[in-house]
Amino acid sequence: MADKINNNVLFQRVRDLKLPIGKYVLVGSTPMGIRGLRECHDIDIVVTGDIWDELCKKEWPIKYSEFGNQFLCKENIEIGKNFWKPDLWNVTELIREADIIDGLPFMKLERVIEYKRLMRREKDLEDIKRI
Repeated sequence: MADKINNNVLFQRVRDLKLPIGKYVLVGSTPMGIRGLRECHDIDIVVTGDIWDELCKKEWPIKYSEFGNQFLCKENIEIGKNFWKPDLWNVTELIREADIIDGLPFMKLERVIEYKRLMRREKDLEDIKRI
């Protein structure tokens, strides 16, 4: 079993990427992690197309989600240019409405609940109760 990584360590890894505010948003369960509602196992980030293109040049390994989306994955950080489930929301809107906490943009908890209701995995239903 992999060692559990502290939320603060993961958030610092995001800061170390030096992504420009207004070009990305932390999604999935990450917004719960910053609010102390759960430990994160990884960080999910959605970025704009230009940031995606820039990161692809930096030799991040490319993987595919269960929905067929490409995403970049390195050191417990997963980055996509759209949400893991395509066409769920407009990426520009998610980024624009993000809550800035400790200098990082997080998806609003209302959106987290919407996403987790759609996914309906056991962990998502537990997260809804936590929120």
